[in-house]
Amino acid sequence: MKKNKIILLILGVLLLTSVMSCSKENEDENTKTQNQENQNQENQENQENQEQPSNSEGKITDWKDGYITFYGQPSDNDSYPYPLPEMEKGYYNVAVGVYFFPDYILGSAYEIKYNDKTIRVVGKDICPDGDNSWFDNTPEGFEFLTGNKGLGKVNVKWRETPYYTDKNLVLKIKSGSNNWFLGAFIFNGRYGVKKVELSKDGKTFYEMKPFKYNAFWELQCPFDQYNCNLTVRVTDRYGHTVTGVMKMTQVEDGKTYDLGKNFEY
Repeated sequence: MKKNKIILLILGVLLLTSVMSCSKENEDENTKTQNQENQNQENQENQENQEQPSNSEGKITDWKDGYITFYGQPSDNDSYPYPLPEMEKGYYNVAVGVYFFPDYILGSAYEIKYNDKTIRVVGKDICPDGDNSWFDNTPEGFEFLTGNKGLGKVNVKWRETPYYTDKNLVLKIKSGSNNWFLGAFIFNGRYGVKKVELSKDGKTFYEMKPFKYNAFWELQCPFDQYNCNLTVRVTDRYGHTVTGVMKMTQVEDGKTYDLGKNFEY
């Protein structure tokens, strides 16, 4: 009987040891898995602005030759009135050469490749001094792409792509607008915006004009904008159209209006 108790005691110790070992292995495995997930998340964040394959949806042009530089501070004659450097959804804002191509469309998105690195950009302005295939990037974007801001200007490959977003088109009122003059920016377009039209009655539309350097759209309004619903019709470079309604009580600088949808890919 005593011998049996000793055997049972030994078996109990062995079983407890085995359970503790399995528990430790599971704990180590869970820790390893969590560490791997954290590392994967960190790697994904680090890759946000690095080369990303184009979405299979949408219209993508062939690669073409061009070159890229960067602009200075807003007070510089060669950079005014370009937008300040900013990032949106992994894209850099750029200005493009005034002779970039005859039908340059504001808000068009591009991929720019230099050696083994690619960045995505959105054209927000026109560079008055840039010639054909010229991109004027933010200093941060240029340094990220080339690794050396001191290069000043480099040859690149570029192609036009959609701006990949799930957001709706947004119209933002430009500062300085009033009851008889309306300036507006259009954001989030999957393709560059070719035409913006406004209507007070939903029937007669008035076409807004791109301002100097194509930074925004403007209209000398032939109608009162107070306490009304303005119909906005936006057309992209491929003929896709989005129509939305702005419920206006008064003209407010910086106010944004969600147009309810975006262009189809």
